[in-house]
Amino acid sequence: MRYSIKRPPALSAMLFIALAAPTSGAVSGAGLPTTCSPEADAAVDQGLTHLHNMMYIAAEAAFTTAAEADPECAMAEWGVAMANFHPLWPGGPTAEEDARGKAAAERLAGKTPGNDLEQALAEAAAAFYASGHDGYPARIAAWAAAQEGAFAANTDSIDAGAFAALGRLATAPRGPAGTDVKAAVGDLLDSLHERAPDHPGVIHYAIHAFDNPPLKARGLPYAEIYDKAAPDAAHALHMPAHIFTRTGDWAKSIDLNRRSAEAALLASGDMIQNHYAHAVDYMVYGQLQLGEPETAELLVAEMLAIEAHQPGFGGAYALAASPVRVLLEQEKWADAAALSPDMHPAIPWDNFPQTVAMRWFAKGLGAARSGNVEIARTTVEELQSLRGVMQTRGQEYWATLTEAQILSVEAWIELAEGNDALAVAHQTKAADMEDKIGKSPVTPGHVLPARELLGDMLLEVDQPDAAAEAYRTTLAHSPNRARSVARLSE
Repeated sequence: MRYSIKRPPALSAMLFIALAAPTSGAVSGAGLPTTCSPEADAAVDQGLTHLHNMMYIAAEAAFTTAAEADPECAMAEWGVAMANFHPLWPGGPTAEEDARGKAAAERLAGKTPGNDLEQALAEAAAAFYASGHDGYPARIAAWAAAQEGAFAANTDSIDAGAFAALGRLATAPRGPAGTDVKAAVGDLLDSLHERAPDHPGVIHYAIHAFDNPPLKARGLPYAEIYDKAAPDAAHALHMPAHIFTRTGDWAKSIDLNRRSAEAALLASGDMIQNHYAHAVDYMVYGQLQLGEPETAELLVAEMLAIEAHQPGFGGAYALAASPVRVLLEQEKWADAAALSPDMHPAIPWDNFPQTVAMRWFAKGLGAARSGNVEIARTTVEELQSLRGVMQTRGQEYWATLTEAQILSVEAWIELAEGNDALAVAHQTKAADMEDKIGKSPVTPGHVLPARELLGDMLLEVDQPDAAAEAYRTTLAHSPNRARSVARLSE
């Protein structure tokens, strides 16, 4: 079956198969007992619900409405400040977002919060924007610590607890090292969920807490209800797919992301929100696992045809990842080798070197596997340069992932030159490195897992038993991956 994203005529006339509009109905919300005027209080609650759903543009608009209704409403400025940084999203706020957030924090400092909860939340937001922090991770850590304090002093507040859980997730170690932290966060969220079963932030952050192989089963109950708790929020419609991707339930993931992409388009104005491209990347991944590459290619073509994508990390990742996924998953090595370094003009790619790295990785892997070693060597140089930029910026997770990509390309270069033992050693090291750090929540999966590539290589050097073990290990991390399933059934 071919799917399409229904888009308003003003955005584009290009359609595949039209979809029904998102389910209508009231969005289950959160609520703060503010001391603002009734009109401002209602807008704050609306903004808070959007904030918990990570619909940050809509959240900022609602909090701005609250500020206009009651200029003395401290929680309105708190909300604007909170809407302009995104604790779980890589890369930090844009310069424009940071400026708006700092301006709101300055206005907040000039107001008097009306109760202890307001004061504690205001102090937490102010901690992120305070001067003297050494980089974005330090700013997030300062906010998370203050948010933890806000909850400790206001344990009756579900919202304070939800934000404290978000702070713990944002500062948890990457990969398996963070599993115990996330399990403990999940325990907190489970207890909050018992008190407030429909709270969107609790449900949302629980999915993030359980978005890893050891904990995925705990995420299923939340994945089954989040789209009902927030049926019109693009990100809420997408989020259950994090768990269904972990369990390899491609049909559910595709359906949710189709609804999410359409909701994002309907909520967009002249600029298409990142939620659209993010959902499409998950759809593309799912379609490829179902053996429907033509549908995946059509989705990519429609996404690339849109000119005005939001220039944020989520969109940048999807616009970089999806086009190379469709080539690598189908083993179109020569096509991957021929990829142009030019990428979508809406994105300031210098801001996102980790996304550009995927393009060069695909090009290098494709070149090495199609016999063009010289091109492959040039891509290694490009990847090394990008890794250096990431290291300079303190993006250690992405720098490590890029190091694994470099090792993978070098491994296939060595194999092409007849150095089998060195090739296997490089690819094994790449697989170990990638497995240790895990996948980022922004992606449904690496564009081609290093462990799966190790299986391919072991088949090439006539080690079928070792290859089978590599594929089984890949499936332990990523159930129902089509290439690994196919290799094990041959």
